[in-house]
Amino acid sequence: MKSLKIPENNIYNAYLIEGEDMEFIKAAAVGFAEKLLMKDIDKNNSETKNLSIYEERGYASLEEWQDSVKKRVSNNEHPDLFVISPDKPEDNPTTISVGNIRENIANAVEIRPYEAIYKVYLIEHAECMNQQAQNALLKTLEEPPEYVVIMLLATNSDAFLPTILSRVIEIKAGERDVKEIMNDMISEDWSRETVHFLAEITFKNSREIIDFTDKITKEWKVPIRTFLCFIEIVLRDVLCYKSTSKIQLIYGQEISEDIIKMANVMSYERIGRATDNIERAFRDLTLNVNKEIMIEDFLLKLRQNHH
Repeated sequence: MKSLKIPENNIYNAYLIEGEDMEFIKAAAVGFAEKLLMKDIDKNNSETKNLSIYEERGYASLEEWQDSVKKRVSNNEHPDLFVISPDKPEDNPTTISVGNIRENIANAVEIRPYEAIYKVYLIEHAECMNQQAQNALLKTLEEPPEYVVIMLLATNSDAFLPTILSRVIEIKAGERDVKEIMNDMISEDWSRETVHFLAEITFKNSREIIDFTDKITKEWKVPIRTFLCFIEIVLRDVLCYKSTSKIQLIYGQEISEDIIKMANVMSYERIGRATDNIERAFRDLTLNVNKEIMIEDFLLKLRQNHH
């Protein structure tokens, strides 16, 4: 069961919210943003001290104003909420460019909120920011206006520069059970074919590896992070079976025959190398490495590990 709590007792200028399910952490972040956008204005700094908070905004009641905030947040129409995503598909759907950050944050952050006391930025898939984009954001994080709240929503905190991490409050979502994740993946044809291919990889030539990579990326269109996550769990199962010989301890019960085959032909050293290569591949995702080349490279190295 997933869980995520963003503390509300102290509001900070920048958060890194990390979790494997982007839709889940985005929903939590949007809920938090909604509460921020309904915070009371300090009457000591208000020009209309004799009016209520909703009257200042032209609403007949507090409930009417709150309903309006919720509706506009839900429709992404609130003037003080900005959602930033990887650049439009015709440019690069897997990268948040420096231009994106400059245009939407760096060049606009000094403009005060239109109606709320906070100006909230949600950066979806923030791990997709390239280094130039992170450096552009860093300038804002170093001296943010007091009314600004920036939430980086990411599946992998390893993607960020240390200077970014030092300036954010990190919050991790409680993750789904690994067995549950594996069960979801194993129900799809690509996963079963993938593990069978891995079990036979010692007999595959380079052309077959390239063709299989095309199948993953072009025919099945498996997201690269999903593919790497699956391989990571498979390697865990291989190591588990090799260490214990207990089939009941592996997550991939439906693919146990191929798991056992891999465990029998891979040494502990080779399993360790394969695991290191997966971790390296996860890190390379932040560098906008071509995913076909990344998968081909991993499979070729795995084949070498079998010899």
